[in-house]
Amino acid sequence: MEKTLHAIASLALASLVVSGPCWADAVVVVAEDGGFDDTTVRTVHSIAASELRKHGIHVLEAPQFDGVTPISPETKQGIADLGPERLFVVRLGRLDEKVPVALEELDPADLTPVFVASLTSISIDEADKVIGRLVLAVLDRKPIESGARIATVTGTESEPFRKKPGEGLWIAGLRLEPLGFSFGWSYEAESWRLGILLQGGEDDVSYFGIDGAWILHDGNISPYLGAGLGIVGSDSAEDPVLGAKLEAGAEFFRLHGVRLMAGVDAVIPFESLYETDTFNPGVYLRLCF
Repeated sequence: MEKTLHAIASLALASLVVSGPCWADAVVVVAEDGGFDDTTVRTVHSIAASELRKHGIHVLEAPQFDGVTPISPETKQGIADLGPERLFVVRLGRLDEKVPVALEELDPADLTPVFVASLTSISIDEADKVIGRLVLAVLDRKPIESGARIATVTGTESEPFRKKPGEGLWIAGLRLEPLGFSFGWSYEAESWRLGILLQGGEDDVSYFGIDGAWILHDGNISPYLGAGLGIVGSDSAEDPVLGAKLEAGAEFFRLHGVRLMAGVDAVIPFESLYETDTFNPGVYLRLCF
């Protein structure tokens, strides 16, 4: 029985040693105010202290550090007088309306960084959710992104992704040889184009599928090379088959809202079609708008 009690006591003591740093005394200071008023700075300080307490950190009451407290030799001495085991520093910034917020854990002895996390909020009104995320990141030594939850995503993080420039274009075309038509839609960026295309004619195979092109130049006139994959059929064949399309041409008026494309192409069915060639070339003009 005595051995059992001794083992339990040893285990409890070991648990206290392990958990000791979690309950260590800590001091929180706001080192930069981002130009905000004293009331806002004190509120941010209070939020940071409360969040740390939620996670078992014993934050010391230090009224002398409630306002803005730059990290200086005087501050170092004041912190040393309190004797905390951990020091957390909040820094507020200002980028027009956005507010970069950083939380640093420094070694109280020499003020060297232990761990730093930062996050930009769309306004100071998001300070509560931002500081909560920062506290988790610093205490767990994890990237700030790992603590994102539905209720804590900031306005900056939820902004739509900025896309590279491009535009959608409707396509209406005339096949000159053999006589026919084409119609489709594509999305065109600086050096590539991707969309869908339907083309056919009375004496020509029909093609409907994905159509893409590599545009060689970003000026007003540019050559291009294209390829497509889709369904190929003809009037004489009962069932369409899978096929490809290859093309080469030039695009005119790229710097304007309306484009003109001229080129040659070849539709190649992957299986034989009744009374249809395995290689079906053509010449076309297409208007894009």
